[in-house]
Amino acid sequence: MNGFSFNFDINAFLLAFGNNPIQGIWFIFIHGGWIVFLILFFLALSQIWLVHVQTKAAKKKKYVVLAIDIPKLKEKDKMQAVRSVENIFAHLAGAHSSINWREEWFQGAFQDPIAFEIVSINGQIQFLIRCLDKVRDLVESSIFAQYPEVEITEVEDYSLHVPGSFPNKDWDMWGTEMVPVTNDCYPLKTYPDFEDKMSSEFKDPIAVLLEAFSRLGPGEQAWFQIIALPIAQNDFVKKSSVLVKKLKGEKIESKPSTIEKILLAPFNFLAFLFGNTGSSSSSSSSSSSGTDKMLLLTPGERKIIEAVENKASKIAYLSKIRFVYVAKKKVFKKPKIVSSMIGFIKQMNTNNMLALKPDLKHIGMSNSIIFFKDKRNNSRKSNLMSYYRGRSAGWAMPPFFLNTEELATLWHFPHTFQVKTSTLKKKSMKTLAPPIDLPFAEND
Repeated sequence: MNGFSFNFDINAFLLAFGNNPIQGIWFIFIHGGWIVFLILFFLALSQIWLVHVQTKAAKKKKYVVLAIDIPKLKEKDKMQAVRSVENIFAHLAGAHSSINWREEWFQGAFQDPIAFEIVSINGQIQFLIRCLDKVRDLVESSIFAQYPEVEITEVEDYSLHVPGSFPNKDWDMWGTEMVPVTNDCYPLKTYPDFEDKMSSEFKDPIAVLLEAFSRLGPGEQAWFQIIALPIAQNDFVKKSSVLVKKLKGEKIESKPSTIEKILLAPFNFLAFLFGNTGSSSSSSSSSSSGTDKMLLLTPGERKIIEAVENKASKIAYLSKIRFVYVAKKKVFKKPKIVSSMIGFIKQMNTNNMLALKPDLKHIGMSNSIIFFKDKRNNSRKSNLMSYYRGRSAGWAMPPFFLNTEELATLWHFPHTFQVKTSTLKKKSMKTLAPPIDLPFAEND
């Protein structure tokens, strides 16, 4: 099929205006370049408006923090315990709601994330979920369906009991967000990888984090937060499909977005004025078929493709992972807990697929900063504390895709660790029991 395209000849443009760049810029501006500036101005103005209406709408929303107390699990239920939490994540994907343009731009509507947290206050550990009040019933029913004997209690937000800005005369903190090293459609190692195939013994990856959290003393707190934003699955599936094609060596056709077409329009118009048109036709070159290319892949490459496809087969969330260690200055010991936090994540990393690392360039505290190190680190501490308290999915580092299996590996109820009683203040008359008609699993 024949067609045509416009190509901007930069050499012709430089010959015409190379000696007078201001004249060249003015020529571009009056011959369509003003459209680009108008579009950029409109986009900036629209984002300011969107932040304004969404901030206004957010102030009217009510959020709750729920403490989850799970009965001690049986030894035989090791793997099933994590699978049960994966089912919880799959069920909670129902919190996603479609928002039309009127609701978004005039009412400030936006998709609220659900925060899954593990906190240690003075060495006492609690599993928490923070969500929108109207999503509370969904969260509770999801957990009761898997753990009928669970106790769910509304608690105060623990993050409000420490300073929100730094430097502070009594407190200090360290924190970071984890960011993907590679394409987030690659999978992390998940809980099936921690089961010995011969003995069926399951080495729970979360045990190392809980052990480190239990070692904190008076005046110390450690927080682990996963932000899970329910999404439509289209973008995740499409991005995964592109990665699979790339790994198979198939040709990937990329089409310019609407914004790219608009921004390139003035340059295409200039190309038309200069008379530089050309014809292009879609031609097919002889190449081996997809089946032939698959035969050339190594066993390791086939395993990677299979792993990517397996990740794409499950429900995904846009996610963020944050760590915070905050303590009184007289007991603040960063090496005591930070290495264990990062080591916990590194258990799930692989060199040939997805790996997560702490961000030290934008959000995380860093000792490698050369100029104004203390001032910049204190600014990062204040910002990170604000993001953590707000359970923000949009600010700071971009979120990335994690599916239900990965999330359950990172946040699940332990079976080998006796969690100590939490010091979190619980509101009276808020303890919930499972619904009367909920069927209980029979005990052996």
